[in-house]
Amino acid sequence: MNRTEIKNLFFQGLAGIAVLFLAFFILFTFAPILLALWATGLVMLFLMKRQNAEIVESRGYQIFQKLLYFQIINTIFAFFFVPIFNTLTLLTPVVILVLAVSKERRAKPEFVKWAKYVGFHCFNWLVLMVLIALFPNMGGEEALFGLSLITLINGAHGVFYLKLEQKLPPKRRFFVLVILAVMMVSMAISMFPQAGNISLFDALFRG
Repeated sequence: MNRTEIKNLFFQGLAGIAVLFLAFFILFTFAPILLALWATGLVMLFLMKRQNAEIVESRGYQIFQKLLYFQIINTIFAFFFVPIFNTLTLLTPVVILVLAVSKERRAKPEFVKWAKYVGFHCFNWLVLMVLIALFPNMGGEEALFGLSLITLINGAHGVFYLKLEQKLPPKRRFFVLVILAVMMVSMAISMFPQAGNISLFDALFRG
């Protein structure tokens, strides 16, 4: 990466952190407001695109779209245990699959990237579901915070891969994905909370 790419990545990271903190604040203040804001944002994107198809090429539209999608996906999967998000967590991959039926949409690189990003989160969610089933003694609120933290960190792994993917030779992409999957599983196990405010790794290997 050159200096410009690193600078852009840094500012994108700051923007991503900012929108996530905003979503978390609203979520714990009054969750329905967050859902209403998401619905409003999605409707705005749809109407803007319908009124002027060329607007999708504008930088402002693309930034707003990326930050909104990023906020929605990460918040839904990070707080899948919150009742209001239970259904949304299951519906998100279903919506992606339904949208992917369109050959025209599948040909769009931007849609493919978001589909892959949702795929990373689905993989992390499935790993957590297996761990919860095998080790249900997670404790209280601290455990829920741990699940959210695991999801956000593994989501960052997904961002890293998608930023790196185009620079990787096609033959190496599968190998990198396998390594990344192992890292995500290891991260989930090492940080998976257990009662007493300890991780699953500590409970299994440190007594």
